[in-house]
Amino acid sequence: MKINKIIVHCAATPPSMDIGAAQINEWHIERGWKGIGYHFVIKRDGSLQQGRAENEIGAHCQGENHDSLGICLVGGVDKNNVPENNFTQEQFSRLHELLTNLMTKYHLTEKNIYGHRDFNSNKACPSFDVHAWLQNH
Repeated sequence: MKINKIIVHCAATPPSMDIGAAQINEWHIERGWKGIGYHFVIKRDGSLQQGRAENEIGAHCQGENHDSLGICLVGGVDKNNVPENNFTQEQFSRLHELLTNLMTKYHLTEKNIYGHRDFNSNKACPSFDVHAWLQNH
């Protein structure tokens, strides 16, 4: 599998819900998937958890899974389930570090980094503009 892009997602959980890869894995199995669709999960405290193996096709963005890696930030909605950029500084620091490492590993540039909403206009995910964020980091 050749990686041509990285897609950033949110878990669509409120800040009070501090979940990780294990919980997301359970949710995805309940949906009938073989397991977690993301390759990486960044928890509220900034800790990084492995989801699917990098060499395994993900299940995170319809039509784009064959050549992409999916990163999920825990959070992204308020207590009323309204999209909200409520990620912690620790999450954004870890995201920047992870993206830098993956861009080097797969010979990608910032042009190869997207938010889920860049592929589906009906979604707010990941609840912030990834391209604008990259320009400032």
